[in-house]
Amino acid sequence: MLKDRLIESFKEIGYDEFKEIELGEILFSKDVFAQCARNICGNFSKYHTCKGSTIKESKEIISKYNHAFLINKIVELKRGKEMMESLKCVADANEALRKAFKDEEVMIMGAGPCTICKTCAITEEKPCRHPDKIQYSMEGSGIDVVRMSINEKMTYNAGRGKIGYFSLILF
Repeated sequence: MLKDRLIESFKEIGYDEFKEIELGEILFSKDVFAQCARNICGNFSKYHTCKGSTIKESKEIISKYNHAFLINKIVELKRGKEMMESLKCVADANEALRKAFKDEEVMIMGAGPCTICKTCAITEEKPCRHPDKIQYSMEGSGIDVVRMSINEKMTYNAGRGKIGYFSLILF
């Protein structure tokens, strides 16, 4: 069963927390969406997944699935190069999960922009080269990760310089 294989993969890959949630528990926020539009992270309009689509479009994408897991990997939050290493740790875990389920009807949304291509086709004003592999950002889709982590009683701020990075697994 796909659900059981996902859970096994979460454990094997080293996610710290995971919880099955109903699609109705996915929280969208105009404020989160607006933060992306203000380009706080510097990625707005540099990726097809960070181009300012609408919450309605995000909900339509998610509604194609029936089930979801909210998963979390806790990493040290440092500055500069060390911070990039922490982010890479999370990106590598999500990539391992994507590879394990590449032939399944599974979509993985995470933190940050899509990383499929070295340079996104949006920079050339072209459509996505790999729409079947696109990696949507939770925040870029207007999902309020902080409120969801609180509602689901999952770790966002782990203290002592550690933070939880969340991904949403749709299947």
